[in-house]
Amino acid sequence: MSKKNDYSYNTKNIKYNFNCLQDNKNICKFLKKELYEAVNSISDIIDRKTPAKFEAFVDDLSKYRVDTSKETLAVLLNSTFEPINTSNSFKDNNIISPYPNSEALLNKINKGKKDNDFILVLNNFKSDKKYLKDIRNDFDSSIIMEIFDGLKVLEMVEYPYIGNFSHPAEELVPEFYMPKRKNFEIMEADAKSKTDMCLDIVNHDKLNTVIHWEDTLITKEKSTKKPAKKCSTKKLNRIVAAGDIHGDYEHLISILRHAKLIDRKNNWIGMDTILVQLGDLVDRGNSTRKIYDTLIDIREQAQKKGGIVYMLYGNHDVMAIQGNHIYTTEADYESFGGIQGFEEAFSPKGKYGQYLRKEMNLTVTIDDTLFVHTGIVPAFAELGIEELNRRAREVLLNTPSVPELEKLYNQNITHPIYTEPILNLLDNPDKGPLWSRFFSDNPESVICEKVDESLKLLNVKRMIVGHAVQAYGKITTKCQNKLIFTDIGISRCINSGGYYGYLEILETRNGKETWARYFKKN
Repeated sequence: MSKKNDYSYNTKNIKYNFNCLQDNKNICKFLKKELYEAVNSISDIIDRKTPAKFEAFVDDLSKYRVDTSKETLAVLLNSTFEPINTSNSFKDNNIISPYPNSEALLNKINKGKKDNDFILVLNNFKSDKKYLKDIRNDFDSSIIMEIFDGLKVLEMVEYPYIGNFSHPAEELVPEFYMPKRKNFEIMEADAKSKTDMCLDIVNHDKLNTVIHWEDTLITKEKSTKKPAKKCSTKKLNRIVAAGDIHGDYEHLISILRHAKLIDRKNNWIGMDTILVQLGDLVDRGNSTRKIYDTLIDIREQAQKKGGIVYMLYGNHDVMAIQGNHIYTTEADYESFGGIQGFEEAFSPKGKYGQYLRKEMNLTVTIDDTLFVHTGIVPAFAELGIEELNRRAREVLLNTPSVPELEKLYNQNITHPIYTEPILNLLDNPDKGPLWSRFFSDNPESVICEKVDESLKLLNVKRMIVGHAVQAYGKITTKCQNKLIFTDIGISRCINSGGYYGYLEILETRNGKETWARYFKKN
């Protein structure tokens, strides 16, 4: 390695060295190229005064895995060779700490160069050639994900890539937002700040332009049913599940067209398909009205032309009925003629208020699969699907307009729309199906037993959820694919969002296939 250059590879924002500790049938050559492309992609979208510096190694990670049944793509290490903890919920370092082969790494690092920000160790896949084959087309995006995760944890990238911009839980109770409604100027100022934030994220968050996943087969199950006779009625043999939309009409339309559910004029063409939208149509973005109108329209068309559209509500849809507008943008208000127009539209007499109360559901099961916004923990699963839906709908049907709710609040009367555990974020260990992050925020060692318990109680094989934004726009699974997360940050108004993707379940002659579908911007 040249003494004149501390780092062999230099971009404006990143410097690194590439070292092959242990090759495996020319894997080092492949990984060297993939790393080079990934680093250049990252360097193009960040701006650092001082370049990030790291050493990259290829090693046999199979020797150092904690759980030998799980393959490991790569591991990020700090200067003491401890794996860097990240908040990325679907990535498990799975590496013994500190890294056992640290001495070999040290011997390869130039003497005197102690200013590495991190060390990246890539797997040579000696123990699992099939794993490499399966993810080969995704490798550049996978390496971008690994490096960017380290940059975020080490706070080496700035807004909008790091920072918590959500409201704390205590702000989601009537005591916070009901008094605020008395001052519409404050509400309008809040809404303008949300619109500005959305524009800021859209203009500065470029990560979605360099991450491009390939379609991924999640599960394949052999059929236990006899093939349908030729004279039988046409069967709905396809399910498309779309995660949280959050006010991004253009991305919703792109997904529906890519899935061949609507044509260029937004007319329903998904004759053999069931569409399930998993909630959170409103807030953050600017096109709530157009999104509701489109989904209501294609749902009615599907009833006449063939196919089914299920619309589930998420916590944000219910917040619109509660009068909780802390995520609503100025542009959204304006599309309804102002704050009062927005609230009238979601009132018992309003178009969207009636639709949400009467036509949408908390959860739905199709064959052996359950769909719900966040997941159903055993304490709620014990109630059963019908009771959960009945109880939620009863509360919604009996919820008056926001001004009426405010009058009750001023009389010290709290309506069940704020207290029903099924619909709210309350201070209890078993949070409801619209708010719970128990499944998304905890490791498999904690949740899988509970997942199995809920599935058994509900008599289904898997649970498909939204709500919890999955990092880097990737649909993920837990508990041997029994739990599938579809919220990939579709909305461009979500930090590190703006991705295109959906889940597809196909009934074929040979069985059932579950796919994660992705596509680049149209």
